[in-house]
Amino acid sequence: MNKLFINLNKQQGLAAIEFTLILPFLLLLIFSCAEFGRMLYQYNALNTSVRDASRYLSSNVIFGDNGSIVIKDSISQNTKNLIKFSQSSNATALFPNLDDDDISLSISGDFVIVTVNYNWQPIFSDTLSTFGLGNNIDLSFPLVSSYTMRAL
Repeated sequence: MNKLFINLNKQQGLAAIEFTLILPFLLLLIFSCAEFGRMLYQYNALNTSVRDASRYLSSNVIFGDNGSIVIKDSISQNTKNLIKFSQSSNATALFPNLDDDDISLSISGDFVIVTVNYNWQPIFSDTLSTFGLGNNIDLSFPLVSSYTMRAL
């Protein structure tokens, strides 16, 4: 009986040590899954805003005398604001670090094409450290969304 009691005393604290060893891997797994879910959410929101903006642009283009399509500067700016803010005026940005240069509006025949190249960045860290073994790994990457619609 006394020998059993001694063996149980040796096991105390073992679970805490195992938890301490596993915790960094669990946190990495949890945070990476959260970032991946956030990236998918932002990509879906980007696709939705590009689709809505191209719908707005296709219904507000002006047809020239020879049948060509012309996009006025005010319509172009409203389209870019629809993508960035989900409304035609300045408000809270849906996508951090999205500039007007990242949004492309083009015309191809009877179609208008809206393309956005958004440089997505994680919340927790922009780079992954290699602990002095070389250059750090950049975790940001482009989310590209394009939508083509016939001008009305």
